[in-house]
Amino acid sequence: MTSRLILAALGLLASVVAGHAAGPEGPAGPGGTEPYLPIPSFRDMMEPSAPEAPAREPERARAPEQPVDPNADVAFGAFQRGLYQTAFAEAQKRAEGKPPSSAAMTLLGELYANGYGVPRNPQEAVKWYARASEAGDPRAMTALALARLDGFGSKKDEKAAVALFEKAGEMNEPEALYNHALLQLQTASKPQDAAVAARRMKRAAELGEAAAQYAYAVLLRQGRGVEKDPTAAVEWLRRAAEQDDVAGLVEYAIVLFNGAGTVKNEAEAARLFRRAADRGNAIAQNRLARLYAYGRGVERDPAKAAAWHRLASAQGLKDPWLEGYVGTLNPDDRKAADELTARWTQQFGPVPRVSQAAMTSGGETSASTSQQ
Repeated sequence: MTSRLILAALGLLASVVAGHAAGPEGPAGPGGTEPYLPIPSFRDMMEPSAPEAPAREPERARAPEQPVDPNADVAFGAFQRGLYQTAFAEAQKRAEGKPPSSAAMTLLGELYANGYGVPRNPQEAVKWYARASEAGDPRAMTALALARLDGFGSKKDEKAAVALFEKAGEMNEPEALYNHALLQLQTASKPQDAAVAARRMKRAAELGEAAAQYAYAVLLRQGRGVEKDPTAAVEWLRRAAEQDDVAGLVEYAIVLFNGAGTVKNEAEAARLFRRAADRGNAIAQNRLARLYAYGRGVERDPAKAAAWHRLASAQGLKDPWLEGYVGTLNPDDRKAADELTARWTQQFGPVPRVSQAAMTSGGETSASTSQQ
């Protein structure tokens, strides 16, 4: 269960993630002036009026790349290869061993939470998270806090969630620090409250939490809880983009395209838009379509422009200028666009949800998980 769940639950996602407003419209057709390419950077994601993120499947499978408990290596290795039944059996042995492995308990919680290798069982997941938390595992504390906050497998209990985030944060668990900071920012009524939240967000960013790096960049840009520092904001955006955080990819691409606070680089901006577009982000797909329409950062390609526009449009991001542009395509480009759209819809379309069959199959093959 990841920090993205918190963002969606609190309605704090920036427009680039939620896939809302496309920004000001461009000219009426390809014969007009150059289209407006960048979307407004650093939309105030902390304002109550910010658009609420659409519901999406929580991403709960997030085992550590390196187990904190060396004895859990076999179980975690199986998990990372998608061998969930093997992972379950090995984790169960280690969780009940002497001494019991808290890392293995946490892994059992992840398996039950997602229905990997076993039928999905939120209550059983919470039970294992609680056992691992009592044994001192900060990742389990974070997972349990998210469960308490969301009412996953148990009653909602924000007070208990905050206490768990705080305890895990004291152990330098970056995801706990990040989520705790978000909760504080939601309720901060005094400058000092926002400052405490910003310090937690910065610490999470320093520890490598990509979403925190993006969020801290937003705080630096806004001057919320910290002094405004546009230069530092760009650097944190870059770090988030390097970790493939979708919001970071899109916002940093905008910065590079505009040359705002860094060296202008349209080709690199196009590359980052493509990475986010490949992961189903409608804003990135829309901006990439405009780049292909005008040959900015990429070679001009009307068919690709039309295909990316159609993918973004299928997610509800309408663009009258691009719609007019697509209407001017010649038959060959239109045919090529049709073929690309059919192929790309399966690869880069709206973010898929995990099927119920996959969640309860209990097989050894990897379940189809959502992409950001």
